[in-house]
Parts: sequence; C-alpha cells; structure tokens
Amino acid sequence: MELITIDEKALYGTPLSEAVKELGQNLTLVPNILPENALLNKSVKEIERMALEEAEKTSPKHVRGKEIRRKGYARYKFLKGFHIVMVGREVKYELEWISVELPVLYGKEGRVKTKVEETLLKEERKVFAVLMLIYSVKGGKLNAKLWMPQIEASGEFKYIIVDGKYVKLKGGRGVLLSAIGVTEEGRRAVLDIILSVEEDAMAYWRLLVEVWKKSSFILIVADGIKALDRAISLAELHVARQGCLVHLKRRKTKEEREALNAIISSAENGEIRPESCPTLLSYLKASKKLWKWLKSNNLVESFNSLLERRRFGLYHSPWRILQIARAIALYYNLFTYFLITVIILQSTSLLSHPQRYT
Repeated sequence: MELITIDEKALYGTPLSEAVKELGQNLTLVPNILPENALLNKSVKEIERMALEEAEKTSPKHVRGKEIRRKGYARYKFLKGFHIVMVGREVKYELEWISVELPVLYGKEGRVKTKVEETLLKEERKVFAVLMLIYSVKGGKLNAKLWMPQIEASGEFKYIIVDGKYVKLKGGRGVLLSAIGVTEEGRRAVLDIILSVEEDAMAYWRLLVEVWKKSSFILIVADGIKALDRAISLAELHVARQGCLVHLKRRKTKEEREALNAIISSAENGEIRPESCPTLLSYLKASKKLWKWLKSNNLVESFNSLLERRRFGLYHSPWRILQIARAIALYYNLFTYFLITVIILQSTSLLSHPQRYT
C-alpha cells in the first residue's frame, strides 16, 4: 500500500480522483493539516511538561492569596489527525488520537483553561474541519460513524440543566443524556448530547467533561439521580447542585408540599439564605429572571419531548440515534436563537415608536 502526503492547498483544490487514477485503487492518503511545530505534533511528555510549567507560573505553590488555584489533574483526548485508506472501492477513515493529562485550574469565576489546553482545542477543531472538507471534496459517502454533528453554542453558559431520555436499542435500551445551558442574559442552548448504555456516574462524567470544555458552569440543575452527584465528585467540579423542585414535590404529601412551598416563598423574599439548603435554593443565586428555568429541569424535559416525537426504531444503530439527536439539538438552538432575536427586535421597535402603541 503506497503512502502519499497532500498539503492544505491540495485539500481545498485538488480533485482526489486524479490521485486515485495515477496511484491505483489501493492507497493511503495522509493529509498534512498541522504545521510541524504544532502542539499536537509534540510528544505526550512534552505537552504535559509545557502545561505543568504554565500552571506553576499561573498558580505558584508558595504564594498566599493567589487568584487561581490548582485542583489536581484531568485526562483529555484530542483528535490529532486521520488517514484515508482506500482498498478497491471501499473507503475507510482511520482517526489518530492523543491522550494527555493536564492540570486543572480554578479561579473566582470557575475553571480556568491554560493556553496549552486552548491551543490543543483550536488545533483539534482544525483537524476536524479538514476531515469534513475531504468528505465534501471526494463527494463520496463518509463513514457514518465519523460524521457526527458538532453542537456549537456561543456564549458564557453559567448554568446547565441535565436529564436522560431512554431509547430502544437492539437487544436492550440506551439513554440519551442531554445538557442545556443558560446564560446570564437568559439565552438557552443544547450544549452536548451523549448516548450511554446506562444513566450511571461514568456516563454523566463524560457529559460534564464535554460540557466543561465549552463553558465553565457554576450550577447544575437535575432531578434527584445520585449518579450525577458521583459524577460531579469524579470530575472534581466545584459547582452548586440544584434539585428539581417539580420532581421533589411529586413524591411528597399535600402537607409536605405546602411546607415546601412556604420555605421557597420565604427564601425568594429574602427571609432564608440559599446556603441554608443548597439543594433546594441554589437557583436563588442567579438573577430573578432565570429562577423559572433553574428551579426545575423542565427546560431539558421539553427538549426530550422533541426526541420522543422522533420515535427511534428498534433497529436504529446507536451512532444513528445519536446523530439524529444531535441534529435535532442544532435545530433547537437555531430556533431558540431566532425567537430571542425576534423578541429583542420587537422590544426595540416598541421603544423606538411608542406613539404607535398608545
């Protein structure tokens, strides 16, 4: 099997069918995406050494009152590159990953990313973009297991709401775990979705780590599932945990619900501090306009209802189910952003022409 390397210019403008004609049907294409001095091209030990040196400069060990503190280490996996293997008419895409252990830093506003981590994420996005580009250039069918919609959402999402939706799988069932983020301005967006066999601690750990890469959150809203508490501990996240008050009231008697409503009413009026019962009252730390979304997980359950309408078939493969769910999330984000834009424009027009509405 012959090995050739093509540069970025070839990726954008060269019809790969000509290379196939010249070199035959059995070959491996190795796209040259990143420069030689790219961080992803360095060894694992070198990357970890650079990250540790940066962490020591950012958070010295023997300095009191430092704004940024180190809280252990976490292992991350980045897409480094890929090969395109052509055997006759069959096309396979082989991914190359790199796994590194990076120090975890925390500041007053939450987790702080090191420059090393930001560079690795930037280079990984470039590799993935080229992978999608080759698919469009070749015009053939990409291995569907690799074509997975990437959920992008801009903004600083300080609050996330998580929940699981069970789906049928061949020989059993799986669960789609979704995380919806809310910004200080009230913007909502699906941040990530994963598919797992069970709604256990490791599944929630995977979801929280992926969401944390996109935005440093300070509050998690969910029902009373204990696996989430275990996942927060495993991920070493210093965040508040808000229980879903709707789920809590369902399991209470009438007298208990009335007592709970009295506690919540007193807390919202400022008579009780949220720290006295964080599982019930952590949502009060956010601005008042966000309380309606952060006191329950109804927001993510409404998104799960969209997944339920899709009615995944018994013989849908797991990757296909996740692919469809992520596509629904993209449409959900676009629709939510469109509604917020319309509301802002209407508010602006109302303020600009008050005489028309008097």
